[in-house]
Amino acid sequence: MNDTAQTLVNQFSRMVQADGGVLSLIGVEGQTIRVGYKPGKDPNCEDGTCILPHVELQQLMSETLERRAPGMKIEVQLVNS
Repeated sequence: MNDTAQTLVNQFSRMVQADGGVLSLIGVEGQTIRVGYKPGKDPNCEDGTCILPHVELQQLMSETLERRAPGMKIEVQLVNS
């Protein structure tokens, strides 16, 4: 399952890197993939770039994971700068 976890992180890393965000694989525990998310630019969009909220990122990753590995779960945790 680590291959699935790393592939998922790699896929979504490209999405969050556009606004300066960073994703990292924390680990796989049983059926749960834990991912760290350090958001990028200003969430208020003051500079014209909005970040993807971690809850929405988790939902998108969950939907993708469900198609690839039914029964697995994902937890996206915010990581401080």
